[in-house]
Amino acid sequence: MRKKKVIKRHVINPDPKFASVIVSRLINKVMKNGEKRKARNIVYEAAQIIEKKTSLPFLTVFEGARTNAKPGLEMKSRRVGATKQRVPKEIDDERGEKIFLRWIVEGAKEKKTPYSMSEKLAEEIHNAYNKSGEAFKKKEALYKEAESGRVFSSFLKR
Repeated sequence: MRKKKVIKRHVINPDPKFASVIVSRLINKVMKNGEKRKARNIVYEAAQIIEKKTSLPFLTVFEGARTNAKPGLEMKSRRVGATKQRVPKEIDDERGEKIFLRWIVEGAKEKKTPYSMSEKLAEEIHNAYNKSGEAFKKKEALYKEAESGRVFSSFLKR
């Protein structure tokens, strides 16, 4: 019998300014075309804007935004007879953080304002901290959809 291949996980180093892995993941999510210095500058400018706006340290605001907007489940498609049903499935913290970071960056990119990316990112993180904004709305919509699809949760293979 063949063994499953062991997947080596890529270790992400913490960023130099905040010494946080989640901030490093945010920088990687903002990064385009391998321009990490530019992405790092965008995130650090957003951190300065948030610290001026709230007079709180950036990491506490970011952690609060993460707890408010990070999902604890996601919807998976399962085939039931001839139809596909969307079934809620609980996810681990790492997957929830990935989804949270994607929602934050997408929400900042989709804003149709003349502001810079760092200002839009700061606004999106601040809105998630205050339980508003795109990321929080997506989480609420996801939980509403999961509540309606809870009937089909017995279809998930465990």
